[in-house]
Amino acid sequence: MLPEERRDRIVEKVNNSDRVTVEELTEAFGVSGATIRRDLATLAEDGRIERFHGGALPVSNEDTGGTRRRDSIKNPNGKRAIAQRAVEELSDGDAVFFDTGATTMEVARVIPDSVSLLVATNSPENAFELRKTCGEVKVVGDSLRRTSDALVGRSGESYLRKTNFDIVFLEADGIQEDGGLSVSNEDEARIKSLLCEGGRRVILVADGNKLETQSFREFATVEDIDMLITDVALSDEMRDVFDRADVRVIENLLAVT
Repeated sequence: MLPEERRDRIVEKVNNSDRVTVEELTEAFGVSGATIRRDLATLAEDGRIERFHGGALPVSNEDTGGTRRRDSIKNPNGKRAIAQRAVEELSDGDAVFFDTGATTMEVARVIPDSVSLLVATNSPENAFELRKTCGEVKVVGDSLRRTSDALVGRSGESYLRKTNFDIVFLEADGIQEDGGLSVSNEDEARIKSLLCEGGRRVILVADGNKLETQSFREFATVEDIDMLITDVALSDEMRDVFDRADVRVIENLLAVT
């Protein structure tokens, strides 16, 4: 079987399942684990699957694939409630970075006119939203990822190493049960790791779908953030993880419709 044909069949198998492991794929196609992992890396970079540690998932319909339609975003009420609470943390004159994601876009949409901010983002979509209320926007990154519309690359990483922000609004694909924060792509992981280092206050905005899940590449832990804002009530086990890291948690928010 040619590699291209095998990869097409891998995508078909992944799309027909909630998740597929490397071991299942090696057995199904009779090739080594190393070969399957290379296939998955290629398919993930092409935007045809999403990787997690040890396997692959179907591509999410939420935050991927070109311009997002607001009515296609999962849990819009939860994200809106998170955003309305998040902007309460802003003060006039703050330098603020908006990570790529549907929830940070909601935060950008509800910035009050009463605060003047210096803003930066690695998301073109967030940049257009931020321009409406903040005027000038610093856009960070070199190349645009197909699956998430995130800008990544060396110049963006260099900029973040030299820049400090009063607040970083951070997203993650997975908030693991052990406190790890993970994302589906290594380039995005490097950007997010630098954001955690360069933010005086790092505020993780995440709806309940991200809790107790794991993605491909860990970029930080809950010890690297200062606040979690989420729409659901945390489990006792998850709350204990944040308590041990001395992270302030705002949870169980009600959407304002």
